[in-house]
Amino acid sequence: MSRFAADCGDWVNRAYWQYVHMGMGEWIRADLTRIGQVAGQISALGAEFEQATSLVDGYADVLGSAQVTAALDAFAGNWAIHRGRLIADLTQEADLARGAVAGYHGTDDQLAAALARQQGGA
Repeated sequence: MSRFAADCGDWVNRAYWQYVHMGMGEWIRADLTRIGQVAGQISALGAEFEQATSLVDGYADVLGSAQVTAALDAFAGNWAIHRGRLIADLTQEADLARGAVAGYHGTDDQLAAALARQQGGA
């Protein structure tokens, strides 16, 4: 075995044991305020898409071409389908972000209560 391989092996072993001995709290970081803000921003974006309407309505006379009108109608129909899917996805993502914040807070509250019980009983 080369000296380099031996050095790498020693480094990997040291890093592994350091990882094993560290608590999970050392590795998890979450900015709950920011996650909550992102959930609100996603919801606002979804609301904007819900307010969007078809731009084709009422433009048939102005366009002057049945082919252009048909193409815009087809686009608007496809856009309505995809917009609906996008809104559903955005709603789901916002709900997941809110759920994450609630889950982190719930876990933090449970850990704090367990620590308080442990300190009070000692």
